[in-house]
Formats: sequence, structure tokens, C-alpha cells
Amino acid sequence: MSNLAMFCHQCSMAQSGGCGSTGKTQGTCGKDENLSRLQDIMIFGLKGLSAYRTHADDLGAATKSVDDVIAETLYFTLTNVNFSFDQHIAQLMKIGGAGSEMMSILGEAHHGRLGIPTPVCVPQNKAEGKGILVTGHDLELLERLLIATEGKGINIYTHSEMLPAHGYPELRKYAHLKGNVGKAWFDQKKLFQEWNGTIIVTTNCIVPPTGRADYADRLYSYGIVGIDNCRQLEDDFAPLIEQTLALPDIEGFDSEETLMTGHNYKTILGLAPQILDAVNAGKIKQFFVVAGCDKPGKPNDYFRDLALSIPDDCIILTSSCGKFRFNDHDFGNIPGTEIPRYLDLGQCNDSYGAVMIALALSDAMGVPVNELPVNIVLSWMEQKAVLILLALFNLGIQNIYLGPNPPEFVNEDIFAFLQQQFNLQLTGDAKDDLEKMLNPQPKIEVVEA
Repeated sequence: MSNLAMFCHQCSMAQSGGCGSTGKTQGTCGKDENLSRLQDIMIFGLKGLSAYRTHADDLGAATKSVDDVIAETLYFTLTNVNFSFDQHIAQLMKIGGAGSEMMSILGEAHHGRLGIPTPVCVPQNKAEGKGILVTGHDLELLERLLIATEGKGINIYTHSEMLPAHGYPELRKYAHLKGNVGKAWFDQKKLFQEWNGTIIVTTNCIVPPTGRADYADRLYSYGIVGIDNCRQLEDDFAPLIEQTLALPDIEGFDSEETLMTGHNYKTILGLAPQILDAVNAGKIKQFFVVAGCDKPGKPNDYFRDLALSIPDDCIILTSSCGKFRFNDHDFGNIPGTEIPRYLDLGQCNDSYGAVMIALALSDAMGVPVNELPVNIVLSWMEQKAVLILLALFNLGIQNIYLGPNPPEFVNEDIFAFLQQQFNLQLTGDAKDDLEKMLNPQPKIEVVEA
């Protein structure tokens, strides 16, 4: 289907095989390929929005305003509702606005329940005793697991997007939350095979075990996550605890590595005076937001190549699992200061923290956001990354680099529009892109006679 200009089979007027299946660029209803793809983007954005909304709801947060946008947008995509390109863009911006609001709501819910994250050095790939490995994003589940296993002789370890859990004071206080194991979500098959304890997958990052994988009997899914031949974890943790205690002690994880996390934007804003002083003194030249969803493959090494090439007088802000491409590197401090060069904002929903920092810098420096020395480079994998991009667009953020490959659901017309409106760029060669970011060319305004 990816070679088709459009595809739609949602109503009974669709041609045999679906509108667009024979190469036509317009559906029976009159919807053209641009509107069809824009509606696809709406649905993808709503999927990301619904993920954050679900987590916030679990924490008791009010989500009515976001729920209204979800319902309205789904209605918008019905057959014969809207054929206006401009109104499609406006609806996408509304989704982006709801995304910003939802990430803020979820962040506040996490802070209210678990405290504001603070920097912490986390043991990496070092594990012992009876162990449970938790992957995904669900911090509410992790807290209940820590409570249920306290004093049971079981150690809890995080994986992938659960790494930022160590920064929260109300989670870190549990002595049996020991460290992090593994990297981004897609290392599961190898990692879980090597891990001889139990495993919980809490959100959308599961990789179904195949072939000779023998860990399915130790694998638990939770909440919306499901997979055949593994156990569904309910509110009763007793079966999980019983199996964990019956398994052998963890072996084969003896590394002395560490990772840093816990640089929530509220904590970073506490450093605002020192950061502004360093900027004014010329010690900090630029800020780089290098974040997003990682995926398998060498092309995503772009983000490591970029991060490791960024000069020492620049700060790197990151979030999501994309940080595992380069968070094993010690970036040190800005020379002449005690300000860390590497700041891990947290999970993917914490990406809005980069915007909060940029807005604070904009206010303090009296410079419009898009004129700040801030560069945003995003890797995208799935629908939550789509929502984050829409949120940035809704806030008027420009000059974003997106990669390592363009989304298949964006055609040339839509990408040209995004370039014109937001100066969206696709990533290319890391060193060439870095040169452009470090030495931006002045914009040339065309004045019509």
C-alpha cells in the first residue's frame, strides 16, 4: 500500500479493493490523497494522545478537555465531513495543542504522586539475587510493584523507557529498586533470553518472542499489553512474586557501567541563573535537543554520531529511548562551570520539558523562541513521536530536524507545506547537519514588488 497515492476503504462507497487501490488519487466521496494522508496523521496523533491520556487517567488526573479533542477529531475523519485542507491543518494543530496539554497533565500527575525527579547515577547492567525486570512507561504500576515486593527478597530493575523512574524520589526511596538493564525496547529478544528472572511489559514496547525464545513462561504483560502464551498480570502480584522467588538468582550481569537520568525541566530551571550567566559569558553557545523514539538499524547511529560531535560548549537535552544511542558516553560539564552537558529529561512524555526550558530562556533573554540558539533533532518510530511533533508545530517551533527517514504517510505536498510553514528538515549526514546548526544562515526574505 505504501506506493499508493492514497488508500481508503472506510465506507460502502469505496471502490472494489478500496479507493486508491487502482492508482486513483481521489476517493468516491471526493477526498483526495492529501486529505486522506492528513486524516491518517490525525489518527496516528490520537493514538499517541490516547497513550498519555491512559497513564494520566490511571493516576486520577482530569482529562476532559483532551477527551473532547479525541472525540471531535475522530468525528472529523468520518466520510463526508470535511474536505478543507486548511481546516485539516487546523485540526492537526488542535491535536498538537491537546498533546502539549496532555504531556503537562501527565507530568504534573507524576510529580504529584512520585515527586519531582532529581539527577541520579544509575547502575547499568549490574544485577543479582532474585529479580524482576520492568519495561515500558507505566510508573504507577512500578510503584505498586515496589510496594508489593518490599521485604520479599526481590530486586527490581528497569529497562528502556523505565530508566527515568530512578529519578523520582518516591520510587528511589525503595532500596530494592536497584538499577537499569539493557537499552532501547528492541533489544528484548536477546536481553530477555539472557535474563533468568521474571519480566513485566507494561506498555506499547513489546517484541513478541519467536523461534527458540524460552522466556515466555517468565514474561508477564500488564494492562493494555497482550501477547499469546504469556501471563497477564493482574492487581494480585502473588503469582509473580512466587515465580520470581522460585527462579535461580540472576547471573551474567556484572557490569560497572552507570547512566545518568532525572534532569526534569523543573530541576533544570533551578539552574537557570547559572545557565544564563554561562550563556552571557559565552561559556554555553548552543542547546541541542536530541531526542525521540529509537528503532533497530544502523541509520539511527546518526543520533550518536551527532551527539558525540556536538562541541563541549553546548548542552544536550534528551528524552525517550533514543537516548540509548549515546547515553553511555560521559559528556562531562560545560568547561569552566559545574553545569552538566548531558541532561536526560525523562520518558517520551517528558519531551514537553524541552519546550518549557526554551520558553524560560526566551523570557529571560528577551529573544523569541525560534531565534534562540536551540536546535531540535528528533528520531521518530511510532505514534507518540507523531504527537510530539504536532505539539511542537502547534507551539510554533520551527527548524526541526526529523529522521532518520521520512514518514511514509507524508507525501511531497504535505512535506512541502511543513517545510514552508515550519522549516522542517530531514536529517542527512550528521556532521553536515551539525555544521548547519552551528552556523545557521540568515533567512532571506523575498519582497514582492
